[in-house]
Amino acid sequence: MNDTTQPQTPADGTVPPQDGPAQPQQPYAAPTPPYVAPAPMLESDARTIAMLVHILAAVALVVSAGTLAFVVPLVMWLIYRERSALVDWHGKTNLNLQLTSLVVVIASVLIGLLTLGIGFAVTWIPMIGYPIYALVISIIAGVKANRGEYYRIPLIIPFIR
Repeated sequence: MNDTTQPQTPADGTVPPQDGPAQPQQPYAAPTPPYVAPAPMLESDARTIAMLVHILAAVALVVSAGTLAFVVPLVMWLIYRERSALVDWHGKTNLNLQLTSLVVVIASVLIGLLTLGIGFAVTWIPMIGYPIYALVISIIAGVKANRGEYYRIPLIIPFIR
């Protein structure tokens, strides 16, 4: 090396040895491929998945007493929403139904507790009735989804549009 910071290359093209330890080379990173949209699913598969969104949500409603019923449509909707418009519609619809059911139950319990139990005389009706409605309408919507229909569930709050 000379007085400058740049090492000089000999005329024969060889690289002179460097002073100090050798620097490790960076591993080669393959370029990331461009985003590819998921392949659309067959109509029969879309009908089956849309039906399962509703039926499995109804099962989760019964098994978890309504507290975790929103997880099934949320996961299935996030996985399949880009592959089928039918699954996207039914996933959002059932997710809104389950979230509405959860809000109704939580609001009924809060009103009952805030009124020192007196409110339960009124709020027990929506607290028990709406989850039963959600169970029945999920089965009806599952049948409609299996037929390929875009069924709009009544009496829900549209959290996700």
